[in-house]
Amino acid sequence: MGFARSVGLGIKDFLSVPAKSFMKSPAGLITGMAQGTTSLISNTVYAVSDAATQVSRAAHKGIVAFTMDDRTLTEMENQQRGMSSHGKGVINEILEGLTGLLQSPIRGAEKHGLPGVLSGFALGVTGLVARPAASILEVTEKTARSIRNRSKLYHMGSQRLRVRLPRPLSRDYPLRPYLWEEAVGVSVLSDADDSLMLKDETLILSKPLKQKDKFVIITERLILIVSCPSLVNLGQPEFRGVPADLDWNIEAEITLDSVIHVDTDEEIVHIVGSSSDVVLTQNQNQRRGVGNSGKQRFYNPPTPLPLFQTNLECSCKEEAGELLKVIMATIEKGKERGWGGAHRLHQSNVR
Repeated sequence: MGFARSVGLGIKDFLSVPAKSFMKSPAGLITGMAQGTTSLISNTVYAVSDAATQVSRAAHKGIVAFTMDDRTLTEMENQQRGMSSHGKGVINEILEGLTGLLQSPIRGAEKHGLPGVLSGFALGVTGLVARPAASILEVTEKTARSIRNRSKLYHMGSQRLRVRLPRPLSRDYPLRPYLWEEAVGVSVLSDADDSLMLKDETLILSKPLKQKDKFVIITERLILIVSCPSLVNLGQPEFRGVPADLDWNIEAEITLDSVIHVDTDEEIVHIVGSSSDVVLTQNQNQRRGVGNSGKQRFYNPPTPLPLFQTNLECSCKEEAGELLKVIMATIEKGKERGWGGAHRLHQSNVR
């Protein structure tokens, strides 16, 4: 329906705008034809790029779900959550597929013997084809989304815009004064991609960052860094309004239980975290194995703990301090609820 509506709107403008301009003034026919042609091209580009974005995204998810093993799925989930802001690239995915082709039969033999060799070889061949295909689809989806966002600026001109985002309401709380930040946070959690499962999150804080179209959202479990090209001039006199369908781009998703250090430097908040999946894997490896003597042996893998750092640039030093306090308080509440057994290192522990 979205594709047909956008193309139909472009065709309607292509035919009606020149006619309306000619009725006002014969000299306006050329201007009307230019405006109608521009509308037709921009709406068609928007419709095609939007359809390509959705098809590429669906195909990428299908390939990942049906052909990848649990280890690969975990890696891709970590990339989507902000552990890595860029994909590995097609060449690296081919190399990863070749590595998997050699390693999968060995893993299968360790688990299931000779039948595991055959199933592991089949899984390796599938990964060799699926990993580059998934990488290509991911690049295609990002490219199409970028084109769609560019063409959306003109596409928005022919739509009715909201004066502001909807007010968050709750039957358990009284009606409060309207806050843009709170409305942005609720919109992100309710309208984001269903695969991220954000609708069950509880909003703690939503704040705009120094970059005009970026926001930081804090829930009981996550720190989200999001952007929206449609809200670049939010709060400014030149802000045109809020479109009906906002396109939220989640640039990073950080779980609070993975944060090991938070501090501020003027208006910048520094967040350092570790992968909880790796901590869990190491704990499982440490519990393996009982020797011939009957005593339990512990294996400590030499793999270093991977770290990632995220910097949040606020508009002023006071807002950075407020954001730091909220993050620290939310982490402490999470620790009281007992969300994990890994050791955490915060600013108060650093000298």
